[in-house]
Amino acid sequence: MKNSVEQANLNVESVKVKKGLLPRVPTLSWTALLFLWLIFAMNATSREIMNRVMPAIIDEYHLSADVVGVIVSVIMVATGALSIWGAAWSDKRGQGWARKYSGVWMALGYTVFSILTGVPALTSFVAGFVIFQIIKNAFGGIGESIEVTTVSEWWPKERRGFALGAHHSAYPWGTLLSGLLISVILVSTHGNWRMPFLIVPLLIIPIYIGYWMFSNPRNFKKYEREAKNMNLTPSLDSGEVHGHKKGAILESLKNPNVLVGTICVLLAEAAFTGLNFWLAPYLAFVGNFDYAAAAGWSVIFTITGGIGQIFWGSISDVIGRKRTMMIAFAWLTIALVLFQFSANSILVLIAVQLFAGCCTNAIFPVIFSLVTDSAKEGYTGTAMGIAETGMYIGGASPVVLGIFINAGGGWNAQGGYITGLYFLSSCMIVAFILTILCTRETVGKKRGKDWALVSKKSCGIE
Repeated sequence: MKNSVEQANLNVESVKVKKGLLPRVPTLSWTALLFLWLIFAMNATSREIMNRVMPAIIDEYHLSADVVGVIVSVIMVATGALSIWGAAWSDKRGQGWARKYSGVWMALGYTVFSILTGVPALTSFVAGFVIFQIIKNAFGGIGESIEVTTVSEWWPKERRGFALGAHHSAYPWGTLLSGLLISVILVSTHGNWRMPFLIVPLLIIPIYIGYWMFSNPRNFKKYEREAKNMNLTPSLDSGEVHGHKKGAILESLKNPNVLVGTICVLLAEAAFTGLNFWLAPYLAFVGNFDYAAAAGWSVIFTITGGIGQIFWGSISDVIGRKRTMMIAFAWLTIALVLFQFSANSILVLIAVQLFAGCCTNAIFPVIFSLVTDSAKEGYTGTAMGIAETGMYIGGASPVVLGIFINAGGGWNAQGGYITGLYFLSSCMIVAFILTILCTRETVGKKRGKDWALVSKKSCGIE
């Protein structure tokens, strides 16, 4: 075991000396990343449609801020409700190229229930809308853990941070494109919020067909062979794609990097979901933007969001996951407070979103890299499922924001919105402290040499 770790460290050092804008990895790693980026973009879009058309939904169902907060929170928490068990099932069903056998059912689920949400007869009452969104998000949460884990298995360990950062740029770059498409659909249909649910999800059909044909044992063995020829370390041996071990969930929860990483990603999601819930209504009801404009302008932060994920994911391969997490949480602490000025003018709105976007999305792939770095062999999908479950529990933050907005005077009063921002910012401070005290570095020069209250052995670092 010690020799294998030393060899992996030597491989990392050999990669460092090779300069270039993009990492040198097998071509098949890039192809897998492209397919999985597109799939995750559609998964994320299936969730984001609701946020983009929320003002119109509020109007149709005559919903108050606290009720909307509960609805959004229940729907978001549902995203992670089954992720742990779904990811463990995926580990058993097949790993590496064989994860497509579990992933396809998740993609089918979140696509079908997105489309059903757009059927007027099924969502004439708010209960129908909520039920379909809950089911859809449950499929999507398991799907995300499978998609992220698959990326890590198609890429060498030395470039995992870059790969997960690039993959997660689908949320927001994929949702940026879909947000613009949603705005066009809303304008073209005179604000009919159901039409995006009927049209946008269909884009995944040709994407998944292409991925299904690509993901096969022949290509995975070729990737593994090319990675070794480049002196890189495949994350999974092609002979172990059908391997599975019992007790993975409890064993993974004993690892502080997995457990505390899960708490940190929960807090990060609380801020991210809270901001998405907060922004469009703030622009529409406080800033007096029309609904289509509120949907369109509320996705500006996604421009730097994607860049931030790739940049910080790559940086984390060098300076470490822990240090990168600390930088991102400190950044977000400041950025979230600045959103109180976002309705002052278009210029301020753009500037604040671009600044915040550098880290709003970037924190997720870095934490996922920490978790997958720390997972025991064969437990990667399960560890990711635990993180995904924790992450979407953080999706309950709109309940708190809805209470703040109502207490501050309702949708049209600014006071409650501002209190909500300070709540989200405080979540980032807590995450920053937990990262310092309760996680250990997994890559870079500080690997296992940083200070914390937990041992490196307990975090899977030999």
